[in-house]
Amino acid sequence: MKIGVTGTRNGMKPDQIQRVRTFLSDFPAGTELHHGDCVGVDIEVAEIAQELGFKVICHPPEKDELRAFHKSDEIRKPYNYLRRDRNIVDETDMLVVVPMHTEWQPSGGTWYTHDFAEKKHKPIRIFFPGE
Repeated sequence: MKIGVTGTRNGMKPDQIQRVRTFLSDFPAGTELHHGDCVGVDIEVAEIAQELGFKVICHPPEKDELRAFHKSDEIRKPYNYLRRDRNIVDETDMLVVVPMHTEWQPSGGTWYTHDFAEKKHKPIRIFFPGE
């Protein structure tokens, strides 16, 4: 199984951390987690995945301003944000979405990636804050 993640650079709320950890713990060690190497959700989920024995794949952005430089098992070639987000969706079987807001938003990388995954008919699991 290959799982992609997208989410807010502001990081997860405590309830989201717990729910994401519980969700990921249902997958076996060796599962792949693909992240975008930005501060916030990408790195928080990558660290949980590493603790669970996942293989962690980094899809870094070209710009370094928000990049976390996570020590992943594999690092893909950097691309602009939107191409990187599409690559994460294309290389995975499902997408985990950890947004800042409690409902879909018409803009932003998190929702762009979510919408692209929907168009590709990928399973999506959203962890809204406060659920």
